[in-house]
Amino acid sequence: MLRKLLPATALAFLAAALPASAAPAKALPPDAIYGVWGRVGHDDQLEFYDCEGKLCAKGSPPPADGSEPPLILRNAVKSAANQWKGDLFNPENGKTYGGKITLDSQNQLTLTGCLIAFLCQSETWTRVSKASDPKTLDSKTPAPKTLDSKTPASKTPAPKTPAADQ
Repeated sequence: MLRKLLPATALAFLAAALPASAAPAKALPPDAIYGVWGRVGHDDQLEFYDCEGKLCAKGSPPPADGSEPPLILRNAVKSAANQWKGDLFNPENGKTYGGKITLDSQNQLTLTGCLIAFLCQSETWTRVSKASDPKTLDSKTPAPKTLDSKTPASKTPAPKTPAADQ
């Protein structure tokens, strides 16, 4: 009888010993991941954006030769609160890996690439800038223009309207 109780007791002890931080993180807004992220100590940056209801990421900024930046994360789907799964492309070796992206906080995410289910490598990325509108992150769509903070609103030209009767 002692042998039957020992495993149950051990499981109960382990469950009670788990730290409170093991609880799931508070869900952040779905668009909180959009924007530009970088790795500490590296020049690499990724721009995360919405791609037809899924999550994608491309190299940022675009290469100096004017070519399209590489698409690093392709069509990731939301798999849990603050978490997406999709294909990660490594432009250094041309290979694609299974990937998981976890938004740890508003300004930190963990990118995990796996060769196979148990052979994985994770990296921490930090927010560089937020996206103003995820739908404007498509490379073909220019970012909306804003007023220069040095230009007073009174000096901004009024829109032209046709004269009523001349």
